[in-house]
Amino acid sequence: MIKILNVACNDVRIRFSYRAHWIFLLVIPLIFTAILGVALDEFGDSNGSLPQVLVVDEDGSDLSETLLQALDRSGAVQPLLVSKDAAERAFNEEEALAVVTVPEGLRESLIAGEVVELGLRRDATDESIVAVEQALEGAARQVNQTLGVAHLSLSEAQSIRPFESPEERADYFEQGLEMALVAAEDGGMAVEFTQAAEVNEQIAEGFEQSSPGELVTWVLITLLGASELLVDERLKGTLRRLAITPTSRAQVLTGKIVGQLGTGIVQMVVLIGFGAVAFGVDWGRSYLALAMVVLAFALAAVALGVALGTFVRTRRQASGLTIFFSMLLGALGGAWWPLEITPPSYQAAVRVLPSTWAMLGFQDVILRGQGPHGVLLETGALLAFAAVFFTVGIWRFRYE
Repeated sequence: MIKILNVACNDVRIRFSYRAHWIFLLVIPLIFTAILGVALDEFGDSNGSLPQVLVVDEDGSDLSETLLQALDRSGAVQPLLVSKDAAERAFNEEEALAVVTVPEGLRESLIAGEVVELGLRRDATDESIVAVEQALEGAARQVNQTLGVAHLSLSEAQSIRPFESPEERADYFEQGLEMALVAAEDGGMAVEFTQAAEVNEQIAEGFEQSSPGELVTWVLITLLGASELLVDERLKGTLRRLAITPTSRAQVLTGKIVGQLGTGIVQMVVLIGFGAVAFGVDWGRSYLALAMVVLAFALAAVALGVALGTFVRTRRQASGLTIFFSMLLGALGGAWWPLEITPPSYQAAVRVLPSTWAMLGFQDVILRGQGPHGVLLETGALLAFAAVFFTVGIWRFRYE
């Protein structure tokens, strides 16, 4: 055990003797986390907001108010009541997606059974205009149904007992219309969706995506660097000299792995702490679950680095392949963008990558608040990757 720790401590001491390594290990990942987090946060806000529709109400009646309320309840648009001049100015300056004008005399015309056309000015180039048109059609349909209820009530009342005067008939219709408007506002069918925490499909945005994503990407670079370390020491003859000492191949290789593993874990702890303190990422819902994912990911990544180091021949090859595989695994595995926005076939295909399982595990902790039982699948998959990569690395390991 002492020999293993001596090999590990020597590797760590050599690595951190270079000032540039500190910058590459900690400073650059933190900068990328901040930049990508801000970008993803603005992207999420822009995509999560509803299309805003300006409404000019020239009628000012209870029916026009019902139309506005129906638009608001549609959940597809965000109506905003403005003056005619403000709407004209906003639309001409391309600050408004659509302007709906409710014409004066709407109420009287609808009660008289006339067809009334709503004025709609829209930006036809925006894809979300379809949602605006559908929401407006739905709101108009609700107003027509409300009027239909009032007319049906009037017809039934007149068939039972004819009205004595037009005034009495008009009063009854107004009462029926008022009751129909109240029913349309308070009644209706609502559907409530309930979803278990274990299958929460919430999509990460902002720093909830960039913090674990940059962690996976940059820690992969650190731990896959085990390949570069092994190649460098093999070429310098360090491993050959260790072979003539009373140190077994298993002890040498284990020491190298422990040194790399310790470096990667320290890097992850710093990135996690910085994400929690500086960016408010909730990493601490279950420290045990988080520790399980961190350790399993570290083992899988360093094992891949060891296996990679047995295939390459030069330091330049090891360095280039380390960067290549780290970026490739990070991008494909959901470290740069949420996997939930990709097609289901893609999500299924990238399950063959350890970076995918690492991101799933971290997101289970951050977004879905999972405990140890909730990350068993991800942890098990990462440990399986580690076992396969370690087997290949040990089988192919050579001092020269």
